[in-house]
Amino acid sequence: MANVQDSEYQFNSPFSLSKRIVAYLIDSLLLILAVILCFQLVDMMYVNFNTRLKEINSQMAKEQNEIIACLADSGLIQYDEQAGASVEDELQGQNFIYSLVLSTLGDDVSDEAAYKGEYIFSDMGQTDRSFIYYYAQFKPAHSDGFVGYDESKTGRAYAESLFLSACNNSENGYFGQSFPLLERNVAVALDRLIVNRENSCEIDGVTYYGRDIFIELYNAFNSVLEGARAEFTQSYRPFVEFNETFSSSREQLIKIKTGELCIAYFAGAFICFMIVPAISGGNSAALLLLRGRCIGRSGLKMRWYNYVLRWICHSLFYFSNIMFVLLLTYGRYASFFLTCNIAGGLKFYMLCLIPIIVMLISFVIFVFDKSERRTLTDRLSLTVVKEKE
Repeated sequence: MANVQDSEYQFNSPFSLSKRIVAYLIDSLLLILAVILCFQLVDMMYVNFNTRLKEINSQMAKEQNEIIACLADSGLIQYDEQAGASVEDELQGQNFIYSLVLSTLGDDVSDEAAYKGEYIFSDMGQTDRSFIYYYAQFKPAHSDGFVGYDESKTGRAYAESLFLSACNNSENGYFGQSFPLLERNVAVALDRLIVNRENSCEIDGVTYYGRDIFIELYNAFNSVLEGARAEFTQSYRPFVEFNETFSSSREQLIKIKTGELCIAYFAGAFICFMIVPAISGGNSAALLLLRGRCIGRSGLKMRWYNYVLRWICHSLFYFSNIMFVLLLTYGRYASFFLTCNIAGGLKFYMLCLIPIIVMLISFVIFVFDKSERRTLTDRLSLTVVKEKE
């Protein structure tokens, strides 16, 4: 006579390797979705009931404005106050070249409408802009604020030499004797590219490749601009102080958010690996979909401790999926969380890598277990997964 505690699946075949892999992927996907939803709920509750978080957010906004204002004052970024954002570097390079062409040709440009823009200027020969302003005016005027200030690396002539060297002007001859004004035919070729999209044109019997010239000037601009910014951000004391304060506030915020995320993760894992199995007789959503059934090690129905042990194992072994939650929630800013210092030299990403190693060990154990095909989770929770039929 059969024991009432015996599982009806005890004599069925072990769950196959291919189904195990698919089940892991399905459970991981459902867990990620559950954690994202729980994280939104936890974060909303924390924001509403924790004044410290509000203070940090307010402080960071203030510090970020100070950093932007500092950079804008140096001329190394263009800040659109109406939009409340800095102009993209790609547009800054384009605006600089447009300004060179407009300043050189003046009213002789093919279409003045093409040169309309807040950061496109017609006075490049008379007024310092961008990195030229930084080296010629800002840096000398704030010499006391720079660590290791070197007067020889300031001035309009120094800025010009950096740009001319970057665009290889000695060989290409893009500029005449009155930098930053272009050699006229070069300006005409660029104008035809800008207005008419002509990649090349013939002027006075010489072929000028406007697109190639534009790219070389653009790359030269970015090269000099990045060099100036690197110097500014590393050696200008007010900026360094603003940045250090902002970084400290950001680190506090990230630690709070990381704590929220961990709470959300284990809440999501509880839903996926405790509540769902408790309702379905010990099976995760993936096992139900793939027609697998989880039973006790000795062919018995699952007991309460089997549920708890499987939940603990799954919660720990699936923890690496929290990286995908971060990527989906914060995009490229996820790196701040992954490199967050948890304790000592332990980074958050290190905690995320440990479960991957454990899962690889579990896979090896499964492959070499020819009889029952049990994973590490199965062994630790005293369970085995069988085919339903």
